[in-house]
Amino acid sequence: MKKNTLREKLDRKEAVFGTWLMTNSLDNAEILSHTGADFIMIDAEHGSMGIESAGRMVSVIRGSQATPLLRVAGNEKSLIKKGLDTGAEGVMIPMVNTKEEAEKAISFCKYPPIGVRGIGAGRAVLFGANDEEYADYYAEANAEVMVILQIEHYSAVENIEEILSVSNIDVAFVGPYDLSTSMGLQGQLNHPEVLASYKRVVDACEKYNVVPGIMTWTDAIEQHLNMGFKFLLGGMDGAILYNGVKQLVNEFRGFSKLKV
Repeated sequence: MKKNTLREKLDRKEAVFGTWLMTNSLDNAEILSHTGADFIMIDAEHGSMGIESAGRMVSVIRGSQATPLLRVAGNEKSLIKKGLDTGAEGVMIPMVNTKEEAEKAISFCKYPPIGVRGIGAGRAVLFGANDEEYADYYAEANAEVMVILQIEHYSAVENIEEILSVSNIDVAFVGPYDLSTSMGLQGQLNHPEVLASYKRVVDACEKYNVVPGIMTWTDAIEQHLNMGFKFLLGGMDGAILYNGVKQLVNEFRGFSKLKV
């Protein structure tokens, strides 16, 4: 199993940036993986792809300098098992709100004796090929594959120290939109109470040696880096495509009216 370069960067305390892949497009996976982003997050929670397409996206991204990560639809054994069998080098698990849920997530992501992940002939091991590189996957996956837990509800912030006391969590990822909504402050991403919640997560991450992450956006990257976040995820391929073309269309409409 090749070394997880994203993990190595984070171990060196470097900040990293990645973007979302939400459309069912192998071309978009290839394009995004060559932008210089540190990682690509394949979104199997809200995205339109199935597990077969997600697996192919992982293979495409692995041919670049970017690290392929996958967000599963929930904290369920079957979803996480199939997600990791794609060969993704990390998995993001949404809506983890308690210590017990964190323990369950870790157990699903790790092979025995740490967890209960089942051994299977998926893409991660080239469908069972008897090759030394893929045989090593089972020996090294527990150390190399990243576990990213989403902190996106006020109850998770309230329980953050208990959650992060669980071993083998790599990243605690703040979802600002869901978090603000759960606080009755929908979309108020810089409201003082929401900012205070971000800080509680960052402080707990420092205490428990977990990388703090957040969904970021244009004009917020510097703010989030200054707050101490090291794992930044921003932009969605569908929205980027839409906004780029929409800008051209609006420009055209403006000039075409002048020509009438």
